[in-house]
Amino acid sequence: MGLYTSPHLFDPRERIRVNGEPISESDFTGFVSGHLDLWSRLQPSFFELMFAMALVSFRNAEVDVVVLETGMGGRLDSTNIFARPLATAITSIGLDHQQFLGDSIRAIAGEKAGILKEGVPCVLGVLPPEARSVVLERSLRLSVEVHDGLPGDDPADEPTWLSRNRAVARRILALIDGDRSTDEGVLSAGPSAWGLLGRWQWWGPDVLLDCAHNTEGLTETGRALRALNRPLKLVFGTVKDKDVEGALVCLPQAQSHHWCAAGIPRAMPVEELAFRASGLGRAGVAYSNVTEALKGAMGLRTGSELVVVLGSVFTVGEALQALKATAGGT
Repeated sequence: MGLYTSPHLFDPRERIRVNGEPISESDFTGFVSGHLDLWSRLQPSFFELMFAMALVSFRNAEVDVVVLETGMGGRLDSTNIFARPLATAITSIGLDHQQFLGDSIRAIAGEKAGILKEGVPCVLGVLPPEARSVVLERSLRLSVEVHDGLPGDDPADEPTWLSRNRAVARRILALIDGDRSTDEGVLSAGPSAWGLLGRWQWWGPDVLLDCAHNTEGLTETGRALRALNRPLKLVFGTVKDKDVEGALVCLPQAQSHHWCAAGIPRAMPVEELAFRASGLGRAGVAYSNVTEALKGAMGLRTGSELVVVLGSVFTVGEALQALKATAGGT
């Protein structure tokens, strides 16, 4: 099976997996160096380059099934080139990437609904009513059979998105012929077992990392954190175009706040983050990088406190690298 996802935490090969394993370094570098003339002429985005690499990798591995995650949208996404997939799915829709997708839920839903294909079934997760109406309108025009992947009771101690995405996956699998004997065991194993790091990932009993970075995701993460009923030490860094105030309001109050900026140009300067957070009554310490913020939070633990790393994929990725280095690379 081939799997293409985005973004990655610290190694771009995470985006392309064959039977659960990232492609090799030699395949990665060989593909890039072997197409330098093409890249200079076409100047694809990084996402498009990685998608082309994924397709070549899947062809070479002769995979039977491919799972593709779209980028920001759907309608203009490079993954949208297949006219007859087995199924499509829209797991959720919220306000994110408005500068590219539109400034309203309906506009964003219109972009996401661009993955629907004539006569191909689509599974929907829990969508806002205005988003669902846009998707259903398009599905009628394309004779798309819509299936709801709705969860049962959400476990209190995990984010809602996790149980919702499991429900969508179950419904997709029900539409596809194949052996179902191992499905439930795989689904219940959780994101880390699926090779998706940084998604509600526990590092031992006292550190939790989650890539939630918009108000929709952080609202669900905040609910699950409250259910844990533990004092929190929050390590938080985000990017320049995010609603910091809206994000922090979603989260429970922490015992201490440790602000940071990932080592990327898009990162929000830590001084700005700390200033805006202080306006919400969330005073904290600003650190020069993610690793120092993580050390600061962990060094202040005296008992049952939980260190939580949130705010962006980049922040979580750098925190995971620091944890791995501390553990000797395990």
